Amino acid sequence: MEFVERTRELDILRDLYSGSITGRGRVVLIGGPGATGKTELLRAFADHVEATGGLVLSAACSRAERLLPAAVMGQLFHSVPLPAETLGRIATFVEAGEATTEGAVDINMVRGMCAELLDLARERPLVLLVDDVEFADEATLQTLLYLQRRLTAAQLLVVLTESPQPQPFNPEFRAELTRHACFSSIQLAPLSTAGVVELLSGWMDRETAEALAPAYHRVSGGNPLLLHALGQDRRAAGAPDGTEVVVGDQFRQAVLACLRRWDPVILETTHGLALLGDLATPALLGRLLDSKPARVQWVLDALATSGLLEAGRFRHPAARAAVLHDLPPEALSEMHARAAELLHAEGAPASAIGDHLLAAGGLVEPWAITVLQESATHALAEDRVDDAVEALKLAQEMCDDAPRKAALTALLADCQWRINPAAVSQHLQSLRDALRAGHLSERHAAALLRYQLWHGHREDAQETLRHLRSARQQWDATTAAELEGCTEWLRLHFPVAFAELDATPGIPTATAPAVTAARADGPLGSATPSLTAVLTDGVTEDVIARAEQVLGSHLLVDVGLESALCALQTLVWADRMDRAVHWCDVLGAEAGARGATTWHAILSDVRSHIALRQGDLPLSERFAREALDAMSPHNWGVAIGSPLSNLLLAKIGMDKLDEAEAQLKHVIPDAMRDTWFWPLYLRARGHLHLAGGRVHAALADFETCGQLATQWGLDLPTLLPWRGDLAQVYLRSGRPELARGMVTEQLSRPGAENARTRGISLRLLGSALDVKQRVNSLRQAANLLQEAGDRYQLFLALAALSSAHYGRGEFNTSRVVARSAMQLAKDIQAQALCRRLLPGGDASGGDEAEAPSEHEEMSRLSDAEQRVATLAALGHTNREIGKKLYITVSTVEQHLTRVYRKLNVRRRTELSLGLPMDATGAGLLAVAPSGTERSWAHWESAAVQAS
Repeated sequence: MEFVERTRELDILRDLYSGSITGRGRVVLIGGPGATGKTELLRAFADHVEATGGLVLSAACSRAERLLPAAVMGQLFHSVPLPAETLGRIATFVEAGEATTEGAVDINMVRGMCAELLDLARERPLVLLVDDVEFADEATLQTLLYLQRRLTAAQLLVVLTESPQPQPFNPEFRAELTRHACFSSIQLAPLSTAGVVELLSGWMDRETAEALAPAYHRVSGGNPLLLHALGQDRRAAGAPDGTEVVVGDQFRQAVLACLRRWDPVILETTHGLALLGDLATPALLGRLLDSKPARVQWVLDALATSGLLEAGRFRHPAARAAVLHDLPPEALSEMHARAAELLHAEGAPASAIGDHLLAAGGLVEPWAITVLQESATHALAEDRVDDAVEALKLAQEMCDDAPRKAALTALLADCQWRINPAAVSQHLQSLRDALRAGHLSERHAAALLRYQLWHGHREDAQETLRHLRSARQQWDATTAAELEGCTEWLRLHFPVAFAELDATPGIPTATAPAVTAARADGPLGSATPSLTAVLTDGVTEDVIARAEQVLGSHLLVDVGLESALCALQTLVWADRMDRAVHWCDVLGAEAGARGATTWHAILSDVRSHIALRQGDLPLSERFAREALDAMSPHNWGVAIGSPLSNLLLAKIGMDKLDEAEAQLKHVIPDAMRDTWFWPLYLRARGHLHLAGGRVHAALADFETCGQLATQWGLDLPTLLPWRGDLAQVYLRSGRPELARGMVTEQLSRPGAENARTRGISLRLLGSALDVKQRVNSLRQAANLLQEAGDRYQLFLALAALSSAHYGRGEFNTSRVVARSAMQLAKDIQAQALCRRLLPGGDASGGDEAEAPSEHEEMSRLSDAEQRVATLAALGHTNREIGKKLYITVSTVEQHLTRVYRKLNVRRRTELSLGLPMDATGAGLLAVAPSGTERSWAHWESAAVQAS
């Protein structure tokens, strides 16, 4: 409790009471900034009086009862049981007082009640406790003054309390009260940190109280009322010992309780202070409230003394919020409007004025729209997109000028696109009308094109494209660079919308994979390389350098998302996966930091696609799920086909067919059929049909993919290997000759020399050959896929190669290759598929019960011993092993000696049988040098010789 700091005051009261017992009556007034916590002091004193045989009459005054005659005196007489005769006489006095003229006080009533009190004091010491005397009725005040003048020889102590006030409520009463010799005053100060420790010790252990006392003192300013409210909030929250200060509803109510005890003018000043926040000054507050700055400063000092303020600001944001919430909505809106006008006149920052304009619902002032637009720009710079949207919405509603309204609508759509693409739909018609009226800039027209295509408004998009084409000669260098990157990505993904346009630089036709000519550098740096050029003409270091320059030179907001996606896909299709992952992560982190939900979702989709091309099925699934969770299907528009197709392919590879089937329940927009996202989705759905044994359904989907790719001039195997997909259908249905024809044709297409594409094609070709002819093609496929870094496709190639060796009766070789396939399958969570693909459904080629013991043995080898053992099992000499691992031949021999002992083998040729899968199989990938120095065929041959 806080009585450690109230001991002095309690001792004073006890001394005054002792004096009253000897017939020296006194009046004491308790006030000061710490008087909000006077209740405990009065209770402790009352206990002391009653313990010594005294009589205590108490009353609490209320603002609501100020006009009731003798209301407080009535409380005093009824606070303890008194004789019925006494209460009867009091009732008579009160009735007589109520009959007097309004506003007057009956002197007989005052005299009679004082006489009753003095009679009680003759029998035993009497103490009157009147709390919050500033709210007492006039009859009570006059009675107290009358009584004070007759205390000279009475056993009576009158204790009055008042709440902290900037000025007295009843200055005449106070002046009369304080001029008598029997008057005393006690000023209560706010609790110090030590006092707060004592108070907190009643809620928690002493050590925790001492640790948290500074924080509680900082929030409350030592105000006991606020401290008790914080204690209630803490208990309500169930906060255990050691937590920080809990600020809740009780604290907010206590703040208002403090303020409402004062004059309404004080509360009004507090409202203004809460509204202006950090911009509040006495002068500005005075103008806002139509008050003198000196008076405002006086109020601020009083609020600081009470513990509510520190350095002219609220000690805690919750206190400010409570004060603002106390204002009725209409009054709050009017005050915000007044604040906006004052701040604009003062030249305050647009962001500060904009907040008040938003809260006021706008102003009919010419400068208001400009301020809101500047406020939105400032909010965007700080990545507060929601605030920018609200500011632009209000500016747009207030604007009557058509060109300016169009620009505001375009800016609003751009902001909403970052977080909620579906919200942009409501602006499409007005932006289209603005374009026709000539009120949209070319950059905003290009953004409109994006919105229209994304939401499936193909005909409107073609109109916008025609406008952009007709205005192309008027583009400046910056606009040209931005629009080139935008249209390059759009024309690939929305080919139908471009089909009716002539081949124009920047807006090519969709009838052939037209290669955009090299473009000059602009203000954005090197122009984004043409995607179709990368696919058809191959990759050069210059193309890679230009793509990375686009990604590295500018932030997303500067370079545009489409340009960034162009550059990213250039790296992906060029098989520069490590760089693509790096830039995808960089841009994704930027999008996350900026709160750009749309960018984050799209980049997660790209990251999923990259993981799919790397054969990392779990990672692809995670990023695809992240992309779909980041935005609702409605927000994805027609582009939802991309993350859905990635998710389907990842789940199919991991044999999660039921989960993949569930994804087909997504409602696909009809407009998606005119976009590149449709064949992507059809291809994934076709593979799901194929995995589920629905061969004819798979055939239909893959054939449609081929028709669309050919029709749109995008028949490139790196982009959409539909012929390879059909080959799988033909293989499943027992028509290998048709499969060979499809794969052979795929290998002749532009871009098919890509390592990954060629590796996949050779895998399918090998599977379509006679069992005795398969091995060479499958070895080449595995070699290429290892080079490309696609673990899933490499796993499929190794599984097929293991089956080929098994079919030729080469069981040891089949077992070695199967081990590698199984380890890869474990890494990418494709074990179920692996068990079906490997010979006899056995991943290890032998008894599965042997696996635990193999790994048990392997776990006894150190890392260095494992590396030496793996290379030795693959047929390397000790000198070759030493050279490869940068150790001496002697060290190699020592390692092998320990390996033989731990694995219980006698010679090098027995190592492959003693090592588990991950050593002789997947270990090949770990120890194999990069490049073509050692091909898969070499490792396979060495492993076979060793076994």
